[in-house]
Amino acid sequence: MTTPRLRKLAIGLGGTVVVLLIVMALVPLLFKGRIETAARGAINDAVNAEVAWQDIGLTVFRNFPNLTLSIDELTVVGTGTFAGDTLASIDQLRLVLDLPSVVANWRRGAPLLVRELVLLEPALRLLVQEDGVANWDIMRESKQAAATDTASALAVSLRQFRIENGSVTIDDRAAGLTSSVTGYDQTLSGDFGSERFLLKTSASAEAVSVRFAGIPYLSRVGMAIEADLDADMAERRFTFRDNKLRLNDLELAFAGSIGLDSSRTMLDLTFEAPSTDFRHIISLIPAIYAQDFAAIETSGTMALGGRLNGVHSETEFPAFALRATVSDGSFKYPDLPLAARDIGLDLSLDNAGGSLDRTVLDLSRFHALIGSNPIDATLRLSTPVSDPDVALTLAGKVDLAEVRRTMKLDGVEDLAGVISADAAIATRLSSLDRGQFDQVNARGTIDIRNFTLTSADFPHAIVIDETLLRLTPRLTELAAFRGRIGGSDMAMTGTLDNLLRFVMRGEPLHGRAAFRSVKFDLNEWQSSDDTLSIIPVPANLDLVLDAEIATLVWERLNLTDVAGTIRVKDQRVTMDDLRMKGLGGTLAMTGYYETVDPARPTFDATMQLTELQIPAAFQALTTIQRFAPIAEFARGTFSAQLGIQGALGEQMMPILSALSGQGALQTSQVAVEGFPALDALAGKLKLPQFTNPTFRAIQSTFAIRDGRLHVQPFDVELGEFKLNVSGSNGIDQSLEYALRLQAPSGLIGAEAGQAISGMLTQAGKVGLNLGAADLMQVGLALGGTVAKPTIGIGTGGPVGGARDAIGQAAAGQVRSLERQADAGAEAARQRARAEADSLVADAERRAEAIRAEARQVAERVRAEGAQAADSLVAKASGPIAKAGAEVAAKRLRREADTRATQIEREADERAEALVSAARRGVAGEP
Repeated sequence: MTTPRLRKLAIGLGGTVVVLLIVMALVPLLFKGRIETAARGAINDAVNAEVAWQDIGLTVFRNFPNLTLSIDELTVVGTGTFAGDTLASIDQLRLVLDLPSVVANWRRGAPLLVRELVLLEPALRLLVQEDGVANWDIMRESKQAAATDTASALAVSLRQFRIENGSVTIDDRAAGLTSSVTGYDQTLSGDFGSERFLLKTSASAEAVSVRFAGIPYLSRVGMAIEADLDADMAERRFTFRDNKLRLNDLELAFAGSIGLDSSRTMLDLTFEAPSTDFRHIISLIPAIYAQDFAAIETSGTMALGGRLNGVHSETEFPAFALRATVSDGSFKYPDLPLAARDIGLDLSLDNAGGSLDRTVLDLSRFHALIGSNPIDATLRLSTPVSDPDVALTLAGKVDLAEVRRTMKLDGVEDLAGVISADAAIATRLSSLDRGQFDQVNARGTIDIRNFTLTSADFPHAIVIDETLLRLTPRLTELAAFRGRIGGSDMAMTGTLDNLLRFVMRGEPLHGRAAFRSVKFDLNEWQSSDDTLSIIPVPANLDLVLDAEIATLVWERLNLTDVAGTIRVKDQRVTMDDLRMKGLGGTLAMTGYYETVDPARPTFDATMQLTELQIPAAFQALTTIQRFAPIAEFARGTFSAQLGIQGALGEQMMPILSALSGQGALQTSQVAVEGFPALDALAGKLKLPQFTNPTFRAIQSTFAIRDGRLHVQPFDVELGEFKLNVSGSNGIDQSLEYALRLQAPSGLIGAEAGQAISGMLTQAGKVGLNLGAADLMQVGLALGGTVAKPTIGIGTGGPVGGARDAIGQAAAGQVRSLERQADAGAEAARQRARAEADSLVADAERRAEAIRAEARQVAERVRAEGAQAADSLVAKASGPIAKAGAEVAAKRLRREADTRATQIEREADERAEALVSAARRGVAGEP
């Protein structure tokens, strides 16, 4: 009796569990679409930004019985001024929603309750432009009231808030402030449903950096925070109880409170370092903290404290102060022979409140003894935002060999040299901006001698034999520079126009110098990246170099007598009429090389190549190897005008499939030996003249696109033989060419005549006696690959079909028939005349096809020229660069139009010649 009842009970319970599981599985499906639709609508109404996500998930199993809402790959991208800039990206946002509140919200619009919020790998990129416009100001003003109404319907009972592996970057260009936080984790917990509760927070970051007005206050410092705050939600005030902030080895304790209202933050905080041990403050120096810091022996005392009080809002700024002092400091690594001694510092940072611009930094004393050499410095900075007023003094000498015996330097294998400084600067940046040099006090020198650095970060040793900088009110003079990197020597003299603005504002360093080198090896500058080896162009430079390089090495190129103007700006190297000798001739280049995207450098160049040796060019240039394979078998010289654009890949080699360009080629007499295509032609037609021939000078035009070299029709002459060539070949070495061979019939032997007649017969072209023609002309198709070419009768393309191609031979037959016919052979004359008319009509159709194709090519050349010109202008920045780009763009358009007109004119001449020849042939004219 018991067993059936238990069985029924088990079945009932099992059924209930199954039903519950089905309900739990179906509930997310019922609400997911509603929640996603509501979220999209609310977001679109609330913000001026593009908000997107990869997927929304909803489940009851993760935090039963509550719903867990997850949003994957959430991004917020700016619009308008900040179009395309990513403000925020979150790998996953996860909300735990109270299930009864979700059901109540669905049924009658009751408030939703949020139990937990988790952000996985959030990344914020906050930007303020020079005019004060911020990229996070994305809320729609017209929707503020609606947003307030919506917020009132959303009750939050938050138990925990977590961030895992977050990052934040701040670039406030209006204030001259940059900051970054990486590897940020935080846990925030408390009963947010209560009016008063204990708020506990724990946070850490792998690296924190802060730079303000050109001065680094923190650099890659590790941070950890543990704090308990009394939270009064009715008053919206948080009071510090137990707390600890650690920056590397330095600990700070806070006291005071933070109050919040709708748009203002009230601050009343003090902080101080409980310990007075000098070692704690030097832990903020990355180079010292990173190397066996626990083993460092230290002595000396320090004091650090400050305050922050007042109101912070869009129009208000709190007052703050910081004091730091160091006395009799020293540190020594136990396994290094020298100690840094007699370290002293007095630093104050004050702001009376109201504006960040009221900040005053005063480093009244800094002194240190490294080895036997003292270093002394002072710095005072005020009005850092509106008009930095700076006074700096620096005096002392540093023997870098003694530095290496005092400090452990990561990756440094060798360091030597002496740096001496005795310099002072006192000015407002506005005086420099306005050129009021009588209000600028700048004097002194910075001298570097016998500097050597060998490091794992650089593939070659860096040597500076001499550097001398002289400070003057107007500019910084580079009076001398001599050095080497690996096998590349360098010498420069010149000026830097804005060294202080470069340091204080982060403006591109602007200057001009004369650059000289006996040998400069670009191969030594390539990066050691496993997947890409490129020469990166440094950012934040605006330098003009008047260069003279006796020998320039790049890949397999050895160029000499290099001279021209080179500009480095916006991660682009621009070459203006750069001339050089190499490959047996001369080269001239105008264009640029750019590494804005370091994974895909780009270039755009116009080149004039004069009398280069074909074998040398083939050996040195991959582009010629792939696009002009005949050069491997040719001997002679060539000249070319070439405009080419594209991207560079591994080892700075052009990505051939992405190249585009156009140009013209002229050669001297060219000897070709062992070229498989000509060998195949000679064998197929039984014409030994095409085995290892020597052609007369050649002229042609070409275009590069879609991984192929497209050649416009051109003639090559071999004695009385003439070969017209047009078509294309690809970087895959495939051949698609149409050939027209023309030769006096008397030079065609019986064996060759039989071979040609046999080919025509196989192609279905019978009834014509080639031997009766004075001039033989036959169309051929060259296909296959460079290594395995194929030869056949042409069936179309630029030189027309087999019927067109033997027009001259057929015309000779007409003349022969007419000579043989007498007055009584009227039928024979009519047949001859009909065939003659047909030949002329065929010639006219072919002529029109030549003109049509030429027009298409010409239009493409003009379009590519216009595109290159527009790109050049678009990438230029600043009025001077814009003006220069406009001039260069006009030249590009003019050159493209000239090339296009030439293509059309040559095609028209060929078409006219083709029709005229057909008409003369049928008329019996020579």
